[in-house]
Amino acid sequence: MAEQSPSCPDDPASAAEAMPARPSWPWWLAIVFAFMMLVVLGWLLARLVWLPLYFGLFFFLVAGLLVGAVSFRIARPARPISRRRLILGIALLAVVSSLVTVVWEYRNVAATVGGKRKFPDARNVAVAAGRPVRQIELAATRKFTEALRKDYPPGGPVGYVRWATLSGEMDLTVMGCKDVISIAHRGWAWPIRSLAGVLLLAAGLWLSFESLASPSPVSNILAPGEEAEDEEDD
Repeated sequence: MAEQSPSCPDDPASAAEAMPARPSWPWWLAIVFAFMMLVVLGWLLARLVWLPLYFGLFFFLVAGLLVGAVSFRIARPARPISRRRLILGIALLAVVSSLVTVVWEYRNVAATVGGKRKFPDARNVAVAAGRPVRQIELAATRKFTEALRKDYPPGGPVGYVRWATLSGEMDLTVMGCKDVISIAHRGWAWPIRSLAGVLLLAAGLWLSFESLASPSPVSNILAPGEEAEDEEDD
């Protein structure tokens, strides 16, 4: 009777074939969870982005690392995930969440165009008339949104993007008093800064999710009883 040679368990091809199919839903669930976190963090990023010398862009990388680290635990059951799927999910997450951040940025700029240093004459008129200064801020916000709708249709976040890219400055008149509204990143600086934010956010997510492409956890920590390999110099 002929002897049958046992199959080699260390064969990578055989191991790959024997590996059971992993569900993909944990990966997409992690993407949804990460998006929800980035919607909240986008409110903060829309304010930090105005820090001097574009230092606020650093926090887009931090946000990607933070969100990715938390979402990684949800996506682990789906490993190994193909690099193509990883790139697709990360790119989709970075772009869509960045669009939400632009909406937050628009709302923040619109709400602060009538800040304390703006429209001083109108504020004096309001105080002299016994009206709350808050009315000046609300009126400035209303004038700003109306100007975007009129000069940069359809207004709203889309009009804000057009205005920030094409001009970034605007003359507003509130209670008969005129002032100039402007943002720090305007003209071509705005789309370049925004693209840099998307790329840094995607980089942070990639650094957190990259090891999901491996079928087993990647670690540089020795298991109990495992000896470290010494490298001998030639």
